[in-house]
Amino acid sequence: MKRILSFLLAAAMLLSLTACGQEAEPVNYHNELTDPNLTYTLDEIDTLSQQEFHIGDYGLPALCNYFDGICDIGVAFTSNQMYDYDVALPYDKKAEGPKVTVGDQVKAGILKHYNMYVLGNELKSDHCNPAEGVYNFDDADKFVEIGRSTGAKLRGHTIVWHSQVPQWWFKADPNDQTSLADCRNNGTLATREQLIERVTTYISEVIGRYKDDIKIWDVCNEVLNANGIRQYSDDQSLWSEIIGDVDGNGYADDYVEIAFNAAREAGGEDVVLMINDFNMEWQDSKTKAMYDMLERMMRKGVRIDGVGFQSHISVDCNVNAYRKNIETIAGLSAVYDECFPEHKGNFRIEITELDMNMFVGAIADESFYTWSMEEYERQATKYAELFDMFLDFADEGVIDAILFWGTDDENSWLNTTPKLRRNAALLADRDMIIKPCFWSIARTALEHKNK
Repeated sequence: MKRILSFLLAAAMLLSLTACGQEAEPVNYHNELTDPNLTYTLDEIDTLSQQEFHIGDYGLPALCNYFDGICDIGVAFTSNQMYDYDVALPYDKKAEGPKVTVGDQVKAGILKHYNMYVLGNELKSDHCNPAEGVYNFDDADKFVEIGRSTGAKLRGHTIVWHSQVPQWWFKADPNDQTSLADCRNNGTLATREQLIERVTTYISEVIGRYKDDIKIWDVCNEVLNANGIRQYSDDQSLWSEIIGDVDGNGYADDYVEIAFNAAREAGGEDVVLMINDFNMEWQDSKTKAMYDMLERMMRKGVRIDGVGFQSHISVDCNVNAYRKNIETIAGLSAVYDECFPEHKGNFRIEITELDMNMFVGAIADESFYTWSMEEYERQATKYAELFDMFLDFADEGVIDAILFWGTDDENSWLNTTPKLRRNAALLADRDMIIKPCFWSIARTALEHKNK
């Protein structure tokens, strides 16, 4: 049956080709995988929330549809989660419960609920450029194909980071097999000129390759600690140590400017270039450091279109503190408009890696834990509080996208960080059954629409 259904889907997509041989029109899976009789009302949520749904069920509303006209709703996944995604589709619309495998439920959940995608790992530089002159674009190419076939917006994550970066970039001899620490001690690190040439070449290759499909990029990721720009001694980041203060203004963050300028040249005027960081949800000093750095760069003519708040938060996070720090960064919109009047109104904030650690308080050090419905309800309440705040900013045109960092509780980085354990951070549990937070988020979106 699955082979027949897959054939039918492929045939339908081929029939959408025009006589001129143009590509098939994107398939709106939010609608294809969802009962069209759903009304997306508060009364309906009250009824449906009493039932059990798996993430790909036909009778479950598509989450992004609740946010239509407000903001995009996105998700991070790895390429292997979406290989052969059409094999599982369309589902048997009359079946109850899981229709196929858990893996296919994941695929259907991605296609059904989200309209913005980001690859978790396969667009990072160690994956794409493992050796000098060697590029690996297979996974990124598949990612772009998925975007084209679904019409989803795509984010590129990430170009410059201190982690998951090719070590050869930082070595004078790219074939040197010694550690970076030894190279540093031996004086055999790359020169400023070498590193600038390598990263700008990479940016030109990657952003240039995907400029027609990936319109939003995290150009730089996690460049700051609480005290300002990362340094090797504290954070194992060699970027500022090698490139340093090129323009002599007293700040060793010139590699950030270089990366953004190269990305702008490669992507053109319309590409959205962002900087992404963590802990700004609560760390005022880091948020202030981000503001100061970006204002300084904008006034030098470096166009940075927005800031990503990663938002790896906990169920006990302080939403008021989070709101305050978003307000701080939102203040950069006035600087942006002043410096780039031809792009006025385009500065934005995105929530880029949202998930919610449940191991807090008395269970902070637990590992294998059975979550109660009361704890899930607590999570739902906090997610609703968060989204209420996010959507206040969306209503003002500040936030234009909210992305979850993972598809379900089984596929979450929080299961291995800070140690091996079974967290419960996302909208579906390990059996692909949606949790109360799905409904609390949907309800919050409807309430904002009904204001």
